[in-house]
Amino acid sequence: MLGDNLPQPSDVVNLYKSNNIGLMRLYSPDGGALNALRGSGIQVLLDVPNENLQNLASSPSAASDWVQTNVRAYSPDVKFRYIAVGNEVIPGDNAQYVLDAMKNINNALGNDLGGQIKVSTSVSMGVIGVSYPPSQGAFSGDAMTYMGPIVQYLGSTNAPLLVNVYPYFSYKGNPNSISLQYATFTSPSTVVQDGSLNYQNLFDAMVDSVYAALSQAGGANVPIVVSESGWPSDGGFAASVDNAGTYNANLVKHVGGGTPRKPGPLETYVFAMFNEDQKTGDPTEQHFGLFYPNQQPVYPKKIFVNVDAQTVGVCYGMLGDNLPQPSDVVSLYKSNNIGLMRLYSPDGGALNALRGSGIQVLLDVPNENLQNLASSPSAASDWVQTNVRAYSPDVKFRYIAVGNEVIPGDNAQYVLDAMKNINNALGNDLGGQIKVSTSVSMGVIGVSYPPSQGAFSGDAMTYMGPIVQYLGSTNAPLLVNVYPYFSYKGNPNSISLQYATFTSPSTVVQDGSLNYQNLFDAMVDSVYAALSQAGGANVPIVVSESGWPSDGGFAASVDNAGTYNANLVKHVGGGTPRKPGPLETYVFAMFNEDQKTGDPTEQHFGLFYPNQQPVYPVSF
Repeated sequence: MLGDNLPQPSDVVNLYKSNNIGLMRLYSPDGGALNALRGSGIQVLLDVPNENLQNLASSPSAASDWVQTNVRAYSPDVKFRYIAVGNEVIPGDNAQYVLDAMKNINNALGNDLGGQIKVSTSVSMGVIGVSYPPSQGAFSGDAMTYMGPIVQYLGSTNAPLLVNVYPYFSYKGNPNSISLQYATFTSPSTVVQDGSLNYQNLFDAMVDSVYAALSQAGGANVPIVVSESGWPSDGGFAASVDNAGTYNANLVKHVGGGTPRKPGPLETYVFAMFNEDQKTGDPTEQHFGLFYPNQQPVYPKKIFVNVDAQTVGVCYGMLGDNLPQPSDVVSLYKSNNIGLMRLYSPDGGALNALRGSGIQVLLDVPNENLQNLASSPSAASDWVQTNVRAYSPDVKFRYIAVGNEVIPGDNAQYVLDAMKNINNALGNDLGGQIKVSTSVSMGVIGVSYPPSQGAFSGDAMTYMGPIVQYLGSTNAPLLVNVYPYFSYKGNPNSISLQYATFTSPSTVVQDGSLNYQNLFDAMVDSVYAALSQAGGANVPIVVSESGWPSDGGFAASVDNAGTYNANLVKHVGGGTPRKPGPLETYVFAMFNEDQKTGDPTEQHFGLFYPNQQPVYPVSF
């Protein structure tokens, strides 16, 4: 907030929401910003300013007052995620107070907030004395005197170390040895080989050197959150709009897959939201913003199309006679930081409730509409006008699923023509924003084992082949409903519960060079193989449904459902063995639905009961 021309906090919060940014770092407990955050659903990393450390370290009552004034006064309306006790504190500059201040803040949070809010400190890469090769990463001698005890404490509280990681400064300091490509995620091949690990970008190498340092300091299980990373767009060496846009866009795409040493989502905060004209020091410091103070983006290519697209959404099924009002449902999504929703029909109440929410929507065309939309471009135009244009841009449509699990003899022959007509009806204005696809079950796969041999069945190939070709031409994903539960239920003698619920301790299926430790990955990769065989090697997959029932039948329990969905949410940020990187996935479903027919388990896939109480805890 070091600018004299920045927007009002309420406008800033709206800018975060309109760009679907669900996490914010706030460098001091500014009352205006915290009030603006009330009810927003945005989760906050809140700093304790460095100048407060000595007082908070020496006085538990001061820490209690700080928490009361800056956290309890706003909670639960404001969703606090972490408290960073100091930012880049160095020896001789209050470093000796960090740990005691952390302990006092943690104690002040108590049992009620301490389980929700993790207390840590944010460090620069300056604490690392050895960073090359990454596997030899170690804290410097000076830093180790205070970092060692901090690392031990973080391990005891299950909190991450917050690290500010800037390849820009490393590149600026040594451009003869570090290439711009290596620094901006654009190197075409491995640059650093470190044992069995390959490094194609400097960011990963820097983060992994901190992981190695943590391990040497007895914190092998302490995770990392990247609390700052960015690139300046002006003001000095290699600081340009092109370089900054390239770095930040690639950073956002990359961190969902983690690092060579630690695959999986790496929570990362881009620095910063705005150019700040009152920052001192090097002129580049005033030009790290993603936005100008007038809220216009700095980069010509709007990286926020990708920046904040969340990995995990939830399906909003409405087959119940006791479900909450749509406005309450939207509030429940927001309060749980769920930024993606699948909606199985264009329900007007739900769409109106979604206006201005920032939640991105996967909207279904119901199967019964397919024949009409396939045969009549004007009917498709009317459908888009009524169900999409009437709500856009207030509602953020992401995909349209033309039919769900349509099978041969059940309107499958109409899917492709309906997709084409819907796509044409979206026109140039909406067609670039909204991808049109169809949602299929694993029933379209004839061969799924081993995953590398995945292929569509003969019957399915007659209509899936042309659909795959069309998706390739429109750069749209195939939507796939993936349920390890049903595979396990159908064959429990050959499939273990551990393999089905992401809890297997080791590889279960070895497929060439790829190792499968869970059934979900194997199923998804069999579809990737089938796409490749059908000429769609570049067609991505979005998992449009996955879940596990908590009651009603074989292996349907709260424990199994909670285990599966919690692990699913954690896992998909890292992708699959065949396709590493974030795999967008929609959990089925938001609620238990008492009017669903079929197997009794169908009524028990909800994350929440209709009274909005969780069936089991799952964190988004």
